[in-house]
Amino acid sequence: MAKTHLLRQFNKTPPAIVALLIQIASLSFIALVLTVLWQVFKVKLSLPVTLLFHAALTLLLTRCFNLAWWWCVMQPLLPLAIVAMLALALPPFLYFLIFSFLLFFYWSTFRTQVPYFPSTPKVWATVEKLLPQKRPISFVDIGSGLGGLVLYLAKRNPESQFAGVEIAPLPWLLSYLRTLGKRKSPQFLRANYEALNFSDFDVIFAYLSPAAMPGLWAKAKQEMQAGSLLISYEFPIVGVDADQIICPENSRINGVKVYLWIL
Repeated sequence: MAKTHLLRQFNKTPPAIVALLIQIASLSFIALVLTVLWQVFKVKLSLPVTLLFHAALTLLLTRCFNLAWWWCVMQPLLPLAIVAMLALALPPFLYFLIFSFLLFFYWSTFRTQVPYFPSTPKVWATVEKLLPQKRPISFVDIGSGLGGLVLYLAKRNPESQFAGVEIAPLPWLLSYLRTLGKRKSPQFLRANYEALNFSDFDVIFAYLSPAAMPGLWAKAKQEMQAGSLLISYEFPIVGVDADQIICPENSRINGVKVYLWIL
């Protein structure tokens, strides 16, 4: 019973935090084991054996807490990557630059569980075909990244209003810079999409992650006007049948689809 309750609590915690706690627990346990082996038995484990021990323990804990498969790859390799970086003896400022870039590019991915992954021009063309015809519309891309979809649609549909919302500072800045010098440009906002009022838009496009879809659907049902469109690339809403499912050109091999719901 206690184990079930603990798992439920961890399921409500962002996976990155769970992964960090697993690392702390594993390293603490290994440090204790190494101390006991040396103090009691005068046995000192080599670095490769210690790393192997750590990899097995973190993998076990990662599986126990039902983290996604990529965590099962990253968690055991993290200490090995740290040892490798220390062996390279790179200048400290270089690590700071890499950290800063990753921080401003991915920002709160650990909390939102929505990593940066851009859509393609084939997806843009598919989305354009789904837009209401013969009238101006208001469109927003939530999690707009570098702004490719929004800029594409705005250029081809000048009578309509297009906007992108991005929470990470660096992608937002780059998308904003891409609008400079344009006579009529779309709007890019640096914000969490939860701050938007969905009733202001006729079409909402999302390329998020499975973890974000239940919250997106709840907000859409509450705020979107009747007849407006919610479009998602790749990720369906579990338990909610889409009104249309489209497979973009040349994406049939991997089965990635565009889902559309009419509110």
